[in-house]
Amino acid sequence: MELVPFSVINQYHKERLIHPSRYSGKDYSFLKIFQHGLSFALTKQNQKLIKNYLGTPYYFQLIVYFLKSVIRRKRRAALPLREYVILDPGRVVKGQDNEWHSIYFDKISSIIGKDKLTTIIMKSNAGIPYDYEINQFDGELPVPDSNERIMLKEILHTLKAAKNSGQFSNEELKQVRSAMHIFFEDFRFYYNLFKDQPTKKLLFICHYHNEGLIAALKMLKILCVEVQHGLIASNDLYYVYHEQFAGVIGRSLFPDKILVYGPYWKRILEMGCEFRSFQINVAGDYLYRLSDLSKQIHVKENIILICAQKNLHEDYVLYGKQLSAHLKKHSDWKAIIKLHPLERNKKAYEELRTYDIEIVDVETPLDELLSRAKIQISIYSTTFYDAFGFDVVNFSLQDFGTMSDYASDMISEGVAVPLKADEDPIRKFNAMKDADYTPLPREDVYAEYNELLIREAIA
Repeated sequence: MELVPFSVINQYHKERLIHPSRYSGKDYSFLKIFQHGLSFALTKQNQKLIKNYLGTPYYFQLIVYFLKSVIRRKRRAALPLREYVILDPGRVVKGQDNEWHSIYFDKISSIIGKDKLTTIIMKSNAGIPYDYEINQFDGELPVPDSNERIMLKEILHTLKAAKNSGQFSNEELKQVRSAMHIFFEDFRFYYNLFKDQPTKKLLFICHYHNEGLIAALKMLKILCVEVQHGLIASNDLYYVYHEQFAGVIGRSLFPDKILVYGPYWKRILEMGCEFRSFQINVAGDYLYRLSDLSKQIHVKENIILICAQKNLHEDYVLYGKQLSAHLKKHSDWKAIIKLHPLERNKKAYEELRTYDIEIVDVETPLDELLSRAKIQISIYSTTFYDAFGFDVVNFSLQDFGTMSDYASDMISEGVAVPLKADEDPIRKFNAMKDADYTPLPREDVYAEYNELLIREAIA
């Protein structure tokens, strides 16, 4: 895999996806699926390639599905669902009641009520109450029905148009076929899960890489609501789409609505063409927090908080070593590095303990750390926005690491102050004046929790 900046990938998509007829069918545009495939080809992610039959005749594929349904004996479980369904990714926090709570859906699920809601957890052993785990629905699917066959024909028609255009390389076409196979398998899974169920509304996070789910919901006329889960930036691959895609964006498998934390995020999304203003709902701070520490007065400590990001361990370990040299000049300061909750390479950070850098994981809430720290350092992160209201100066590392182009957005949007890896952040902090850094009001980023608006949005 090659690490390529998002700005480069975005430009690549705009150049390669000029003609909608080469990635769109009659009823659906496969814009995002082509984005997946082209990104994997550009970054040489050959591990993403999955064996599939989308290069074979339509009737041969039907025979394959028929044989699978007949030969395999493990049948999918038929489990009852309710009017509302939440697909919870399983990100949790332990509350003061010593119980685990869903970060994204604890408040929202209480609005809906247990009698109307089915919660499907996407991660085993999450520790929160739920009705089913997603793997309980595993099993062989029946032979594709008429709706599934229509979708398959549209996929094959689009892939044929892409191939005949001569615009895409063989490697790109292989990756697109693989991504389209994943899409169709996901579509079949969710279509059969929700078919003949009383479900009318579904809430989930991350519309991207969930196109199969969205297609199934749209076909079954189930309202689809995305819940903001983190950073949305103008440089994103799957948000703030350029107007060149406006002609097909309505068929490109986006949710019907999206809930966002505050007006700031709505303004960002309104820069793109994928959502109209009435689809973007400012729901306020619906995240589960131990308490609203941002409204309390705290005694600040000489702490630099480094908020690491998922799968960027090499960048953050390298920076931690460089920071330790500056800390030696300021004996009254210390650094704490907080790992991302979904970090898969936690052991890589252990080396930093020998550099007198404290490492904390999910056991310490972010708000508690922000209430104590004076400085936060990251590359780009939602934690910059979390810091608003905590009297913390955000420093964004520029020209450092694999996501430096993304980091420039943090500066242009007034979220953070630029910092180079070789700069002394404590010296820079002490030299700053109030006028050097005027953060956004916290309520612009995390508005007051709006239960009434959420009720209306999901009604």
